[in-house]
Amino acid sequence: MSQVETLKILEERLESYLDEAIALKDERLGVLDGLHRLDIITRGFIEGDSLTDDIGNWFGDHSGWLESDRIKAPDRNRVNLMLGQIQKEIHASQDDSPAARKISGEINRWSERLGQAEKADEKKHKLVLKRQPESAAGDLEDDTIPAFAESLQRTTGLFLDLSGDRQHLMSVLDEALKSATLGQSKEALLLSASIIYYLKRNGYKVEPFLKRLKEAESVHQGGSQRA
Repeated sequence: MSQVETLKILEERLESYLDEAIALKDERLGVLDGLHRLDIITRGFIEGDSLTDDIGNWFGDHSGWLESDRIKAPDRNRVNLMLGQIQKEIHASQDDSPAARKISGEINRWSERLGQAEKADEKKHKLVLKRQPESAAGDLEDDTIPAFAESLQRTTGLFLDLSGDRQHLMSVLDEALKSATLGQSKEALLLSASIIYYLKRNGYKVEPFLKRLKEAESVHQGGSQRA
């Protein structure tokens, strides 16, 4: 298969993937911003600052998190720990103002809703395990929409990690290809393919990177077969 044909296949497969990856990246950045904001508020409470208005505003902006799939279990646990620390500081200060009571009530409601969300997750996972195959062709567990969405989130998280201290997308691509080859990471392989497609659409010469991508894919396929 020629390089031109390979690029056409990448274009067909990655166009919708890129749109979803960008949307997930924006969504993830919003979640990280909310977590960072809550972390600052928590530190302020620990230092004795009166930030009941700040935490109230935070709840107003992010109370819908538990009714959506925007945050995963680690994010929920992190929020729960920070809210627990705020609750502890409020009780320690013996602040019985209406504002403090309202915040305590909001934190209690968050904890209750968190428990409900976790039970819903457990039920959903059990249903997935009992689901019959969608096709007689074999087990399609890795091809379900939730599995693909989860893969997108992991790939987006990898991009955020690799791009944190770099100035150019080429550097991110280089690191992703290294990870795809040496670590046989599926997410690194998908991220590399996405960046190559993006660069190609923006006029960059990607042939050297495409060659490395094909090598990484061969290594990954070889590892999968051995497994």
